[in-house]
Amino acid sequence: MPVGRWMHIAVVNDGRRTVMYVDGSKIARNPTQPSTGIATLGKPFVIGATQFDERFGQGFYGWLGDTRIVNRALPVREFLTPFA
Repeated sequence: MPVGRWMHIAVVNDGRRTVMYVDGSKIARNPTQPSTGIATLGKPFVIGATQFDERFGQGFYGWLGDTRIVNRALPVREFLTPFA
């Protein structure tokens, strides 16, 4: 990721697949493994770092402007545009 540049990143799960978008472009997806959503198993949910066995690593250094977790798949027009 470029240093000093704001980017819009969206990770979308529709109940079958997870797709990652950067500035509106699809850059990653899981085509062979079904993905049913977020499962935290009662543990802390982590954004911006890796976590295994409640130990954190590879942290994100930067600013997050907005984080949304919703209970339904959103159409592209709803997650690629900022709130008014």
